[in-house]
Amino acid sequence: MNSALGTAWPRAGLLGNPSDLYQGRGIGFTFENFQAVVTCRRSDDTERVAAEPTILQAARSVVSDLGGDDGSQASFELSLTCDIPQQLGLSGSSAIIIAALRSVYAFRQITVPAERIAELALRAENEFMGITAGPMDRVVQAHEGVIAMDFADGTVDRIDPASLPPLAILVDRHKGQDSGAVHAPVRDRWEAGDPAVRSVMAEFRPLVGRGLECLRSGDVRGLMECVDRNFDLRAQIFPIGARDGAVIDRVRSSGAASKFCGSGGAILAVHEDDAVLDQICRTIVEEGFEGLRPRVTGREVAR
Repeated sequence: MNSALGTAWPRAGLLGNPSDLYQGRGIGFTFENFQAVVTCRRSDDTERVAAEPTILQAARSVVSDLGGDDGSQASFELSLTCDIPQQLGLSGSSAIIIAALRSVYAFRQITVPAERIAELALRAENEFMGITAGPMDRVVQAHEGVIAMDFADGTVDRIDPASLPPLAILVDRHKGQDSGAVHAPVRDRWEAGDPAVRSVMAEFRPLVGRGLECLRSGDVRGLMECVDRNFDLRAQIFPIGARDGAVIDRVRSSGAASKFCGSGGAILAVHEDDAVLDQICRTIVEEGFEGLRPRVTGREVAR
């Protein structure tokens, strides 16, 4: 094989983030409005390999742990295309790393389970790039679809995408802040035993449990309450940018629930009525955001 492609989708956190760094629980989903594609092709051009972007070098740093015929790191080169908005809480960087790992194992014709890909992607970001990040994004992107996770025992469950209510994602047109920079100060407070951080993180486990019950029973209003509560908990210990806060308030004034997809810059809106979300998407441009209806992976779209 002379070349192989690897693809990965952005993800949005429905509930539980950012408790994944603290043995909490979470629900997230991938969606196909954007994508990261990495091509792995045979090459012995060491100069081209050395010139690869840092994020592809991060993927290379864990390639030897994929298994199979390792060979030389210079025996292949990686190239990428990605239209996932970066540093806006949609996990664009982890999508690129996962796509890169998928392209390498396809190139080597080996099979690597999703949980291993998630683990290696997290290591690449933590160890090579020095980013403070938890497992949630990589677990969702490695498994794809709608995924429920328990970070205390490592349980991963797949949820029927049809159980999701109508959703919208509002994306800031301005580049945001690196998620690692957002998480690092709160992580430091946690490790120092800060009671406020400890108390807030303890609330996410039962919140996600309630959200799962709402999904399974079709209780959209109950799920919306959980989504709003998720954001309110986060706001107790994380700073909220003025632009993000204004959009959250505007979405809520429209009757929808709202929270960050990740660390800010992309905002999830939830409502039982598609028309309400369509209206939000049309009017949110006044705040400098773009509204989209996510094509959730595995979810059939009404025609």
